Amino acid sequence: MLSNSSNSSNLFSFSYRKVYGYVAIILIVLLMSWEYQKVDAALHMESIPEESIRLRILANSDSPNDQLIKAVVRDEVVAAMNSWITEPLTIEEAREVLMAHESELQDVIANTLANNGYKYGFTTEIGQVEFPTKMYGQLVYPAGMYEALLITLGEGAGRNWWCVLFPPLCFADTVSGEATADPSVETAVATTTSEVETDSEATTDVEVDFFIVELFEDFGAWISSLFA
Repeated sequence: MLSNSSNSSNLFSFSYRKVYGYVAIILIVLLMSWEYQKVDAALHMESIPEESIRLRILANSDSPNDQLIKAVVRDEVVAAMNSWITEPLTIEEAREVLMAHESELQDVIANTLANNGYKYGFTTEIGQVEFPTKMYGQLVYPAGMYEALLITLGEGAGRNWWCVLFPPLCFADTVSGEATADPSVETAVATTTSEVETDSEATTDVEVDFFIVELFEDFGAWISSLFA
């Protein structure tokens, strides 16, 4: 009787372990599927078309106040452009709209600075503007001259913000980023809640990826032991 009870207990324990193994396999497959979808979506992110007009705003400095007013000016400029571009346009039409409203944009910027107590001036430029190497989504765009609206606040010595005015990606999802004078790839895509991904965040992503790999390896070894 003791022998039968022991055998039954062993069979039950083995079956229980097999169930855990199958559940673990299912969870791993689901996790891998989720990761694949994330990667696939990133690879298919829309790139910046060759015929595009960018917006670049140079802050006076990296002080908190100067960076804050840069963001306020950004919001006012994007809102103004959004009110003027209300339908799909060709790049020629978008360029005409931008140039036709340049004086109004200057009024928007001047009023924004004055209303917030900033005494320094600004300049606007529409044409070929120098950009450092930057990332947009998963794509790297080399340093060079790109058609853009350039807004320089004060000395223009601080971190700067950029987005794509045409096609209106600034309005669709506020995909934007910080750009630096360093030609190396240092910038990342920013969202409405965060303008730039820091080096520490990037490092964390790498560490998470390694953790997932190690987790898969541990799961594989554990599952193999179940059927050994």
